[in-house]
Amino acid sequence: MAALCVALTACRQVAPAFGPNIPGARQNAEEFFYSIGSRFTNIQRPPKIIRARQQFGHYALTPSGVYNDTSVWLAVGPDSARLFGNEGKFSFDRYIVNARLSNTPPDTLTESREIVRLRKLSASEYEWFTNVDVALGRIAAKNISDVLAAALDAGEGRSPATIRADYTTHFPRTVAALGRLFTIDTLRATLDGEGATTYELAIRLTPDILKATMPHYAAYIDKYISKGKYRLTLTDKTGARWFDASAANYYMHFKVRSKGGHFAPLEGAVRPMPEALTIHLDLAMKILIFTVGWTEMTGEFNLINTPHERGWAMRFAKEPEWRLPPAVGRLLKSPLRRPFQGQGIPVRISIRDNPGAQTLLNRRGTLVVQESGILRFLNRLSGTAVGDFLGPSEREANRFNADAFRALRADVAAILQ
Repeated sequence: MAALCVALTACRQVAPAFGPNIPGARQNAEEFFYSIGSRFTNIQRPPKIIRARQQFGHYALTPSGVYNDTSVWLAVGPDSARLFGNEGKFSFDRYIVNARLSNTPPDTLTESREIVRLRKLSASEYEWFTNVDVALGRIAAKNISDVLAAALDAGEGRSPATIRADYTTHFPRTVAALGRLFTIDTLRATLDGEGATTYELAIRLTPDILKATMPHYAAYIDKYISKGKYRLTLTDKTGARWFDASAANYYMHFKVRSKGGHFAPLEGAVRPMPEALTIHLDLAMKILIFTVGWTEMTGEFNLINTPHERGWAMRFAKEPEWRLPPAVGRLLKSPLRRPFQGQGIPVRISIRDNPGAQTLLNRRGTLVVQESGILRFLNRLSGTAVGDFLGPSEREANRFNADAFRALRADVAAILQ
């Protein structure tokens, strides 16, 4: 996704959209990229947080294993919910995270707050809730939408060669930073009779290049990410597609269409994107000797578009078709339906500004699980993947991300001089 952003946003015309004028855009972009990049820079966590993250990953689908672990939780709520929290802030050359429960939103640049709550609903049912806030500076939520619109508009009607020349010329540091893992193999921008442009992008993952400087992260990508198969599509109630992304065999493919900087359906007449869409997700991963995943996980996908907030609100309330090993597939599958019952699986991601205060990137979600034999099997697999990531792989992944945002910050600053 980072390489997609470079291909579609790394144009000289896009940088001014970060603010109402050049000085405002310069300050907003500086704070935005500095804050996000700081969260990946030399992260320092005390042992309590390190253990909590390990336990949450290890028992994500079998929460009884962590529910009574007093070494993890910071408090017990009135409903016997277990509570954990942390806060972080960049200091000099490192991002320092401490264990703390707080309901106060971040109020200075680079600050973050996270809350994790685990409730026991019955003998075998548990509810996870997470909420994360990250301070982004004083950029307005509208400016984020403006940047995306400017990115789409900047490429419309232009040749792929011109687009490539634009981002390689004006974003040399970003291209170099991301080029260790991503290569834009195919870039098409096709103008049609409706005056709209369809962008088709194929990005090749290159862990063989990355391993020279980040061998553990490269090995993790080679083991898990590159061998998986993924598909994400957004459709409206007529069945028209508005976004299509897929990945397999070291390649990621993206397809979008726009006119005047506004999304258009991938086929047919140009019209405004509806705020209510349907998200379709397919996934298959190989962990150890097993291939697991699902097809046609569908959910509500609603655009958040208010004067002070932009983002997405999703809810998955329909059980997908599961892909499981034959022996496991004979186990009782009813616990797999539990997360999709009731309120389903709500996920919300947004950027919200508040005049006079920090603009916040917020992510929150809820997941209810019912422990069973089949969940214990899946938990062992997911725990293996998470365990392989925590440690050297994660540290190198953080360094890669920090390098990318630092490069974006420098390139945008050079444009807005």
